[in-house]
Amino acid sequence: MHSQLGKICWEQTYEGVLADYHPIMIILATDSNQVAGYLIHQGDKKSHRLLGEWKNKDDFQLQERDEFDRLTGYLKGSISRDQVSMQWISADQSRVFDIIAFPKSLIKIQNFKPSTEWIQVASTPPVSISVQKMEYGIVTGLAHRKDHFVHFEGYCLDGKCSIWNTVLQNEEGAPIKLQMRQTDTVTYKVNVDGKEYAAAISAKFPLVIRQYDNSSGFLDFIYPSLGSKTFDQWVSQFVDKSWAEGVKYLTSLNQSGTKERLVHRSSGWIEILDAGDNYISGIATYINPGSTRRETFVLLKKEDILLSLSDLLNTTSDMDKAASLALASSGPAMDDEYKAWLQKAGYKYLIPTHDGIVMLTEFNMVYGDAFRLLTLEQSKELIKKKYWKNFGWL
Repeated sequence: MHSQLGKICWEQTYEGVLADYHPIMIILATDSNQVAGYLIHQGDKKSHRLLGEWKNKDDFQLQERDEFDRLTGYLKGSISRDQVSMQWISADQSRVFDIIAFPKSLIKIQNFKPSTEWIQVASTPPVSISVQKMEYGIVTGLAHRKDHFVHFEGYCLDGKCSIWNTVLQNEEGAPIKLQMRQTDTVTYKVNVDGKEYAAAISAKFPLVIRQYDNSSGFLDFIYPSLGSKTFDQWVSQFVDKSWAEGVKYLTSLNQSGTKERLVHRSSGWIEILDAGDNYISGIATYINPGSTRRETFVLLKKEDILLSLSDLLNTTSDMDKAASLALASSGPAMDDEYKAWLQKAGYKYLIPTHDGIVMLTEFNMVYGDAFRLLTLEQSKELIKKKYWKNFGWL
C-alpha cells in the first residue's frame, strides 16, 4: 500500500460488515492524490487491494483487485471520520452488497454480546420493537405501530448498542425518527420525533450468530437463543441441510481457484414478532441464490412445545379464510406493481400475537414482504379457544 503512494497524509482502519453480517476490515491511506488500501475478509483473512483517486473523496469509487492484479470489484460511496458507507459491486456489476464500517479506534464494544430485545414503547400510539443488536454498531429489527409492521435498520452511537438510532417508514406520512437510550437492564428512554417516552424491555435473549465465509462468498444465520430445546431442534431442522450444502459449495469454489468474488450469498434470520408471558411467536427466513424459505413458529414457554397450524386452527380451511381476510383488508395506498405482486404472492403465513393474528407473505428480493394484522374478533373465529389465554385474548 505504501509503495503505491507518495507521502501519506491520512490513514485509517475500519471494521464493519458487508451485506449486514459478513465481518470485514478496510485499511485506507492517501497522499492527497491517490487512495490505496485493502479490503480484508475476517473469515479467511484474504485481502484484496483497493485503489482510487482522493480528489473525489465526497463520493469515492475504488477499484478492488486480487493478488494477480485482476479486477474483482468496485467500492462506491462515502467515507467520513466516523463511518464508511459504501457498496461493494462485482466486476461484472451483477452483484451489489452494502458496506457499513466504523473506525477501529471508535469501536468500544468490549464485553458487548449480540442480543435480541422485545421493547414496548409507551408512546402515542404505542410502538412494539423487536430489535437485533449486532456487533460493529449495527441494529436491525421489526416495529409494530398502529396495526402496521415495518422493518428497520439503524446504528449505535456508543459502540455498545445502549444508544441507537433508526427511522421507521410510515404509511400515513413522513418517516418517524427514533433514538433509543437504554437507562438500565430493563428500561429505555425513547425520543420519537422530538418527544420523549418511557419504554420497557419485556424480553431479552442472547443472539446466536452462525457464520461461514471465504473470499468466494459467505453464509450467515442469526437467531435468538430462547432457552428451549424444542426451539433449538426446530432451528436445526430448518437450516442445517441448506447450510451444509452452502459450505460444500463455497469450499469447492475456493479449491477451484476461481477469480470470481462473492459469487454466493446465503442469509438467514429469525425475527420475534411477539413475546408474552406464556408464548413467543415469530418467523424464520432463509435465502439462497434463486430461492427463499420461510416458516413460522409459536412456542409455549412453560410446556416447551411448538404449536403447528393444525394445533392452532379450528379447521383446515381457516388458513385460506385468514389469507382472504388479509388480502381484502390491504389498503389502497400502494402502487399498482406492488399490488399486483401482493395479489399473486398472497398471504401464506399465520402468526398469533397479543393483538390478533398477523398474516405474512413470502419474502421477495424486490418487494420485501407484507404484513397484515387481522382484528381480534376475526382472529378468535379462527384459533381454537383453548389457546386464547396464552395470547391474552380472554
